[in-house]
Amino acid sequence: MAKVKKRSGAMKDFDKAKLKASLKKAGAKEEHAAKVVGTVSARVREGMTTAEVKRMTATEIRKLDPKAAQKYETFKKPMK
Repeated sequence: MAKVKKRSGAMKDFDKAKLKASLKKAGAKEEHAAKVVGTVSARVREGMTTAEVKRMTATEIRKLDPKAAQKYETFKKPMK
């Protein structure tokens, strides 16, 4: 599994389950979330930033569910 660079600078393994959960929290249907996770996970590269992953994810979910895309794009987790 590829490692992605978080905002803090830490490198973490890309987590499909975490991405799917965030899409579902944004209101995406199960099948839409699963499709987006499949598409995005196939395109994630070693060293990619989480911001790049988020942009790619937003682009994909927007095609299927614009309302969930809006909610997904506007959420920003506070840094610890």
